[in-house]
Amino acid sequence: MATTTEQLMAHHGVAWFDFDEVNGNVIDKLGNGYTGTVTGATRVQGWNGEGSAISFNGTSDRLEFNNKIFPFGEKTISFKIKTENFKTTSQSIMENYTTSSSNSFGYVFVLNSGVISVNWYTSANPLVSSFSLSTPTSINLCDGNWHNILFSWTGRMEDVVKLYIDDELVATARASQSETNATYTGQNLSVGGMKFTSYRNWFGGQIDDLQIYNKTLSPSDFTQKRLVVKTTDSKNLVLSPNTTRVKEIPNTAEYMMLAQGGIVREIDSAVDSTPIDFTKTTTEYEIVTNNKTPLGKSRMFTIPIGGDFKTAMIEDNY
Repeated sequence: MATTTEQLMAHHGVAWFDFDEVNGNVIDKLGNGYTGTVTGATRVQGWNGEGSAISFNGTSDRLEFNNKIFPFGEKTISFKIKTENFKTTSQSIMENYTTSSSNSFGYVFVLNSGVISVNWYTSANPLVSSFSLSTPTSINLCDGNWHNILFSWTGRMEDVVKLYIDDELVATARASQSETNATYTGQNLSVGGMKFTSYRNWFGGQIDDLQIYNKTLSPSDFTQKRLVVKTTDSKNLVLSPNTTRVKEIPNTAEYMMLAQGGIVREIDSAVDSTPIDFTKTTTEYEIVTNNKTPLGKSRMFTIPIGGDFKTAMIEDNY
């Protein structure tokens, strides 16, 4: 069965880099054609003791991709980081706003004095950010332990920019403007140091499991239990982890059923709940139709995914 991360990647994934290649270039495991050229960086043991992470020496190692990769609009950037390289000057974890000779528009994750900051630069001369947010100074991320960093934003100025450490929300901000094709052009993504040769700001430490999505996610999206539906023939259907409600498609057209006084009751968020038993018409989560028939094999219903409704059928185990 697919993991929650794999399911989220299937729906919203842009790129996924696990750095498990033995050596050489870094390849997007989603197969979307993103490739990172390695300069000096080496593979070390992965964050969970399996596979590999990529290690930067803080003086000359870098990884440059063939695309800015961070999507326009909704985005979530998640990665694991480990370092003991405490410095009171900036270390560029990753950025896509510079060229080899100048600043441009884009994003940067920077480490300074044990604090990670995220900036979105929308003016190059002088360099001005439309938002900046940082992890608390009370948390020293240069402690030699693995930490999970998650950044998310819709790209709209009316929505909050969020930064998480180890599944805890630690910083929020609002941008002074929304993303547009003019304000977010972006250069190739560089990890471990700047592309700008005048100030590389080398990062010393390890990075693993870099995930990029075109959806605004939070840590709970990665840990939610799947909604399991039990049918009349004891079959289970596992829905997407970001499903929040389910409704039945009645045998007649929905608008006709509603016109005749029928009811479609949607299921509220069932995160972390036990399997819902639709074999009983009296269940709390019953979807009510005119004849109050419980859901069973070959009954159709819809699953809302994003802004769309996907049709599914209770048929067999998934």
